[in-house]
Amino acid sequence: MNVTFACSSCNKATRQQCDAGQQELSCQHCGQGHPLRSSVISAAGEPQEGLSNCLVCSSNELFIRKNFSQRLGMLIIVTGLVASSITWYFYLAYWSYGILLASALIDLVLYHMVGDLLQCYRCHSEYRGSLVSSDQDGFDLVIHERHRQQEARLKQAPSVEHGGN
Repeated sequence: MNVTFACSSCNKATRQQCDAGQQELSCQHCGQGHPLRSSVISAAGEPQEGLSNCLVCSSNELFIRKNFSQRLGMLIIVTGLVASSITWYFYLAYWSYGILLASALIDLVLYHMVGDLLQCYRCHSEYRGSLVSSDQDGFDLVIHERHRQQEARLKQAPSVEHGGN
């Protein structure tokens, strides 16, 4: 399984292979070790079917999403829209419809070709590979907003304490 996580020391993203029996992840930039909070091995000593907890922060709130760059997806759609608008301006209606259809087909093909990944709501770690199961829930805005608000309050808390003294 492939894990992408943010190092707590240098705050840089690190991608690392995580194998069964591994006890910690290490940052490629600063070398800091991060102990795994959960195990990829079940109590019976066999690999788990799916990941239920985050290995970095031990949160059990994970969601499944496509392993695809959202920026690239938006670039495909916006390029199709702009090209279609240009052809529409020159009264080339069939070309305009063709460009829109081609953009939609490219998006559909990429959707079916690209695999899934699990992402943690709390620490935003990403898990790709064999432990990603399709029975996980998709993105939930309520859970995301709760974690976002909690993170904002934690960042703000030290400045409130120092400001009052």
